[in-house]
This record gives sequence, structure tokens and C-alpha cells, in this order.
Amino acid sequence: MKALALDFEARTLAWSHLDSPEFFANRDVLYRVHEVGVCGTDRALASFQLGAPPKGETRLILGHEALGQVIETGSGVKSLNRGDWVVPTVRRACKPACSSCARGRRDLCISGKYTERGILGLHGYFTERAVDAEEDLIRVPLKLVDCGVLIEPLSVAEKAIARALAVHEGEPRTALVLGLGPIGMLAAMVLKARGFGVRVQSLEPLDHPRAAILELQDIPYESVLTGSADIVIEATGSTEAALLALRQMPPLGVMVVLGAPDGAGPVPFLRMIVNNQTVVGSVNADLEAFHAAVEDLARFERRALAALITRTRFSDLRRTLTGAPMVAPKVVHVL
Repeated sequence: MKALALDFEARTLAWSHLDSPEFFANRDVLYRVHEVGVCGTDRALASFQLGAPPKGETRLILGHEALGQVIETGSGVKSLNRGDWVVPTVRRACKPACSSCARGRRDLCISGKYTERGILGLHGYFTERAVDAEEDLIRVPLKLVDCGVLIEPLSVAEKAIARALAVHEGEPRTALVLGLGPIGMLAAMVLKARGFGVRVQSLEPLDHPRAAILELQDIPYESVLTGSADIVIEATGSTEAALLALRQMPPLGVMVVLGAPDGAGPVPFLRMIVNNQTVVGSVNADLEAFHAAVEDLARFERRALAALITRTRFSDLRRTLTGAPMVAPKVVHVL
């Protein structure tokens, strides 16, 4: 079985051959991986900026955004059948389980000892077959298979928006998304579908192909930040952009930070205090966010979803991970 793996000892990224995975419990599901998406996390892993292999190993198979079809199920599996399409979740609970993991919220793990498929301590999905427990798989309706690979990144946006709405003390009506990557674009689509006046800001020029995808959905795009909004979703990976938007947030404004790295700059603490503003960090997603992603995916403009995805061969994976970033929002490799 072919797989793309990082070798943390040799500091190399190379194709490997593995044995096909086997069942270990009656709740396990064996499935064929059909598609894998690539994101900024995968590219950072490929340059050894983060991540770690499973304990006792030197290699890590990459890939955490996957779409697969069930081949076989264990005797205890109740909700999935052979032929069903599935998307796996990413994070697995710490052991022994902390209070968050024990209540099913691995995304809120407080011990820091969680593992993540294809990222931290567990092999991922840049391979031909995979095994996961039934509870770690999200069933994809047949009508959504062509865009099902977007469910994992969409779940990240869903959780961020849910956090923002839970924290906001007023009646938010406007939203600003920072970043023209897949999570930023998907977040804007969710907010529009829920009736928010939403716009997206990033540094790409106004005639950029990604901006054209927003135009398909009547979502305004700007390359220079003009004002702020009740809800701000930071998905640009820029400390400077996050701080600039924070300084312009209205009273009661809530910002959810998804990608900004550590950085330096003035933080308007006094303004935040006087205006009851909130900044929230968010990572990964819970099962509720994954299910919300499935529901929202069915509501989105199909032309826009198709435009988000550029498909290419599985054999091109190495080039995608280490070469120049592609214009397409989401590069998906087909096995």
C-alpha cells in the first residue's frame, strides 16, 4: 500500500509502502481513501515546522482531510454500511482522558496529550486504505460526495462561528472574514447562509480568481481593510491583520482567531474593556461542528463549491506539499 510519509530522523518526505491496515476492535471501519485535501498545516508539516510521528516511530504518514468509501465494518458497527461514504475527524482523545475529552470534546483537550491523524502522533490519510472507529467517522450523503472533502475544513469554520455567536452579548448582524483561503471562504459562505451581512478582506488583488468565487455568491471582497464588524473570523495567518481588525471592532465585537501566529504589536486593551469586546482562540472541531458542516454544505451554491476545488493526481502530492502554493483554494488529490 502506497503512502506519503515524513521521516523526522532523516528529515525527508518520501513515498513508502505499507501493509494494509487491519481491524483491532468490533467498532472499527475499514475504508478506501478516495480523496485527500491539502492545507497550510500539511505544507508546514512537510517543511518540519510542526508535527511528530507516532510514539516509537520516526515516520508520519501525512493527510488529515480525507473522503473515503467503506469496504468493511466490524460486528459492532451500527451506523455505517459497506459502500457508505465517510469523512474522518482529526483529533483523538488524550489517555487517560481529561475532563474535556471525557465528555466528548477532544477539540477542547486541556492536557495537551491528544493525538491528531496525519499531524501529531498518529498516521494520516495520504494512503490507500484506513481504519477508524465508527465514532470517528462522519457519514457523507451521496449527493454531497463530490464536495465531501470540504467537510473537515468547513467544520473548523463552523466551530469558530458557533463560538463567536455564543460569546457575543448583543444581536450581531455583520461579519468580517480575514483571509481568502479555503477556511476563510467557507466561513464567509456559512455566515451568508445564516443571514449575516458578510464581507471578506485579504491581500490578494480584486481580480484574483478566488475573489471571483465570492462574487458568484454576492459576497463582497476587499483588498484593503475598511472598518470592522460585529463578528470577525481571522483565517489569514497574519498577526498584523488580526490586530488591525481588532482596533476597529465595534462595541460588543467578537473576534475568533484561527491562524494568526505569535507576533508583536499594540493591543487595544483599554478600548476592549470599555467596549466589552472579546477575542477567542479556536482549533479543530467537535462532532456537532462536523454535522453542521454536512448540513451547510448541502445549502451552498454548487458552482461555488466546484470552483473551490482543483483535483489532481495522487502522485502529485509531494509537489503540492513542497512546491509553490497553487491559486486554487483547495487542492485535492484523487487516489
